[in-house]
Amino acid sequence: MSGRRTGQVLLMLAGLIAWAVQFTVIYGVTSTLCGREWADVTLLGVGIVHAVVALATLAALIVAALSFLGSWRIHGGLGETAAAPDRFISQAGILISGLSLVVILWQGIPAFILPACA
Repeated sequence: MSGRRTGQVLLMLAGLIAWAVQFTVIYGVTSTLCGREWADVTLLGVGIVHAVVALATLAALIVAALSFLGSWRIHGGLGETAAAPDRFISQAGILISGLSLVVILWQGIPAFILPACA
């Protein structure tokens, strides 16, 4: 795979990678803090579990949104004579990043509805 194509594929998958990292951080930190009974610790007046979930969700949303915008910009810059793989990768990047934004929110919101170690 050429360097250009590698960059395109990484941009296409950046939203999924961000979601996977968010998923790992949220569940890893939550299970560790709850298992060690540290869930009551606060950070700037907010529970540590909620703070970690908020930061992980925000970081993942930023990465997925930048991936979405980057794929959208690339797709808009492609001409009618663009190669089929380039068109596919840009369209897939838009779709994957958009779906990742929804999934990241879907995973982050319950942390603020439920108690930390419920």
